[in-house]
Amino acid sequence: MIRIGAQVSLSRGLQETIEEARQAALNSLQIFSRSPVGGQSRRLPDPADMAQWLAGAQIRPLFVHAPYFVNPAAVDALMAQRAHQVLGDEMLRVKRLTGDYLVIHPGHRQKGATEKDALLAFSGTALYLLSKPGRILIENTSGQGKEIGADFESLATVLDQIGATRRVGIMLDTAHAMAYGYPLSTARDWYNLRQVISGTVGLSRIKGIHLNDTAYPVASRRDRHAALLTGSLTAAALGAILHAADEYQWPLILETPGKTAASRREDIRIITSLVQEVLR
Repeated sequence: MIRIGAQVSLSRGLQETIEEARQAALNSLQIFSRSPVGGQSRRLPDPADMAQWLAGAQIRPLFVHAPYFVNPAAVDALMAQRAHQVLGDEMLRVKRLTGDYLVIHPGHRQKGATEKDALLAFSGTALYLLSKPGRILIENTSGQGKEIGADFESLATVLDQIGATRRVGIMLDTAHAMAYGYPLSTARDWYNLRQVISGTVGLSRIKGIHLNDTAYPVASRRDRHAALLTGSLTAAALGAILHAADEYQWPLILETPGKTAASRREDIRIITSLVQEVLR
């Protein structure tokens, strides 16, 4: 069974958000445990309550996305320490939320730092996070500006630097992949990307997919998500991705425009319809 989920806002509270997801027939979720751009972190519910709400809605896995206001690839000592502190605390918040993974972007090169410097610094951050309980997923980026981690060769380098562990995986973002330069207009395009992944980080390292279209052309290096089948992603490529998601049991998380499960109604319909068509 393909598990379909979405990134949702917690503005109405966790219990209400989970119930809304259940009513929308979602069986996975991604949330921010705090504002992604800074400010006071929100109070979290009792873990027993959270586990009960998720079990009642039959929602798993629960992905918690790391905030954006720290740079996990910082080479500056104070900025790196700040990233460790915030993201280390986030690992503990994921545990309190009974979450399954913390999803993190690799960050960006600071002024004067090389790509190699930044990748090494990010690997150090990931190793620090492994001193805390829980698991992390590294998300491929669009390569916008000074972002690192857009190509799977660099992500494989990070995994090599971290070393063998089952606690670190990859979250594949389709919008970011297209923005960087991996087209997804045909089933052959997906096969080609799948081969790249297989030869670098390995397909077994993928633990979920951020299933998004892109508002800008392929290889634009511009990070702007769009609703499914409104940009460069086609039904043929999407169908091939769904086959792989079914084969490898990859949950699908929509980060398309909108903040609620209801606002992704059309995206959910597209996925559900294609699942019935290509996996029958």
